[in-house]
Amino acid sequence: KGLRVFSSFQMSMFVVVVCDPTSPVAAAVPQIEGVEFLISNSAAQVKDSGRVDQVECIIFVAMGAPESALFEMYDVCPSVKWFHCFSTGVDCQQEFTFDKLVPRPDVILTNGKGAFSESLGEYILMAALHFNKKVTRCLENRQQKNWDKFTMPVLQGKTIGFVGFGNIAEEGAKRARAFGMKILAFRRSEQPHPLADECIPMSRKLELFERSDFVVCTLPGTRETRDFIGAPEFRAMKSDAVFISCGRGFVVDESALVAALKDPKEGIAAAALDVFKVEPLPKESPLWDCPNLLLTAHNADFTSDYMDLGWKVWQQNYQAKVSGQGFVTVVDKEKGY
Repeated sequence: KGLRVFSSFQMSMFVVVVCDPTSPVAAAVPQIEGVEFLISNSAAQVKDSGRVDQVECIIFVAMGAPESALFEMYDVCPSVKWFHCFSTGVDCQQEFTFDKLVPRPDVILTNGKGAFSESLGEYILMAALHFNKKVTRCLENRQQKNWDKFTMPVLQGKTIGFVGFGNIAEEGAKRARAFGMKILAFRRSEQPHPLADECIPMSRKLELFERSDFVVCTLPGTRETRDFIGAPEFRAMKSDAVFISCGRGFVVDESALVAALKDPKEGIAAAALDVFKVEPLPKESPLWDCPNLLLTAHNADFTSDYMDLGWKVWQQNYQAKVSGQGFVTVVDKEKGY
């Protein structure tokens, strides 16, 4: 498991990063004056450091440690009042948050909100263009040497509906607006949003699916959103509509999606998925056999600067803390986002 320590010249904050010390996230730890990082996924090693009472922040990196390591770290670091989830979605530590942090109003939880939203905004438009411009048909025509002068659709004037309207959806909406698309936003608040042409309340959920040419799911993974999109929602969609998912995999009923993709009469035209219920996606999953599915391995936001972007958000929270301001990306622990 190992342990790595990064320290600045003048140490004033001791931070534990719950992560495999050999992971790329650990390699990108920033050098910040006034901060010392201890990188380990072993609570025993942190305890052996003799400094558990000095730990002021615990950062959890899901790609480098199991959630159980976070429970163990919590037990040996009683004075910690600030937890940070490196990723945007805090469902990777959902049980820990509910069991340990929700009962503690004195403890703050922040996340990587906004760090990876721009790349996901690009992914949304890439997926929309992929199906709108019939890229698969174009590639098949070239392979078959078929001069197929079909009518080329455009995105302008089409309706794109976002299920969830947080940072990722906002970045997608900015790009969709540049293409002249109409934007619907399904969100808790019915208040107008500057990036949406219309906000759809919870009570009119199916309306968004009925009216949209492209439905984009960016909902966070919470106890309330599991299988939030299933058979009724896919049945409500237009037969030529496209479903795009880049939030959290368990929000979508994958069996219902497969049925919708394979139903030539009452199904939908296509889908693009970057997130799944089980990752890596099992080889026996029927999703692999859907020809009208664009599938990526949860890497739509895994850009060359992924590590640096994630650490930048933590630094923004750190700077806010030391300057006496409020944290930047505070998570509502009960809501899970």
